[in-house]
Amino acid sequence: MKAPTETPPFTLKDLKNAVPAHCFERSFLKSTLYLIWDLLMVVALLLVAIWVYNAGLPWYVQVLFWPAYWFCQGCVLFGVWIVAHECGHYSYCDSKAICDWLGLVLHTVLLVPYHSWRISHSHHHRNTNRMDGDEAFVPNTRTLLEKEDDLEFPNVFRRFYHLVKYLTIGWPAYLFFHARGRPYHKHVNHFNPSAPIFKKKEFWDVVISDVALALWVGFLVYLSVNTNLISVLVFYGVPYLVVNMWLVIVTYLQHTDITVPHYDDQEWTWLKGALCTIDRDYGLLNTIFHNLTDAHVAHHLFSYMPHYHIKEATEAIKPILGKYYNYDPTPVWQALWKSDSYCRFVEDFGGVRWYKAYKHE
Repeated sequence: MKAPTETPPFTLKDLKNAVPAHCFERSFLKSTLYLIWDLLMVVALLLVAIWVYNAGLPWYVQVLFWPAYWFCQGCVLFGVWIVAHECGHYSYCDSKAICDWLGLVLHTVLLVPYHSWRISHSHHHRNTNRMDGDEAFVPNTRTLLEKEDDLEFPNVFRRFYHLVKYLTIGWPAYLFFHARGRPYHKHVNHFNPSAPIFKKKEFWDVVISDVALALWVGFLVYLSVNTNLISVLVFYGVPYLVVNMWLVIVTYLQHTDITVPHYDDQEWTWLKGALCTIDRDYGLLNTIFHNLTDAHVAHHLFSYMPHYHIKEATEAIKPILGKYYNYDPTPVWQALWKSDSYCRFVEDFGGVRWYKAYKHE
């Protein structure tokens, strides 16, 4: 069933009034305890991996261990990524300075330009599902795919190849080329302080992010030279790729589905756009991912709310949202395959646009 596109019979104030007041309180102590727990899990997994790496265990034990380590460490590190994301929303605590410096450290270690991403991500939250304003997962148009000769529904092999490519290089492609972001009149990347996604007053924030990343990359190169490249890749590189995979999966499925509309300016409003996100169930990972997965609708409505209150807020607003609440129980991997297969393009014009899959539609 397609999501409703008419103006909701409630306001943001109505939704906020339904949420207990304490849900909007940001606690430095509580946020830090969640971060410490995440970091303890990262360190514990790393220590076990170092022991296995040096223990000379049989090959069949290592064949079982390393994929498990990479997956688990990538999941936990994505939880750290989400805490840094909260810093970017200033929902970690009441101090903007603490949020920025902590977010800079955490995201830099995960090879994310903190301020650059913070700025473009704020554009996304202010323009969600607005064709001419959103900065993430902006749909391809029919004309664009016709030019690329990629309009027809792809066969299963091309679909699989596209999905693998998306999950491996999708995030770096967004950072370096603004892939699937809003089109601009010139090349855009998140490392150029003069890029059109940034204002002049944000110039030095972008520079700070670039310098921090350069220092961290230099440190990784130093480790690679003075230990060995393989160990850096085994302990850090592969889990980093898993983090990127989850980032693409989670954010893509939050905003991409055949049931969710995109709007032109004449139809778009902030509230209608914010309601175009989808809650999904990732099982145990909901907890590890700090409920960014199964409470994302509330996050878009109240991005300054800490993650440890977002589930309570979701339950509080559900009765008011009614049919405007988007939840999809489809298993994640099935939903990913379906959305990547069928959400091919939208029409070039129209106040409300829906994803389509076939040339004749």
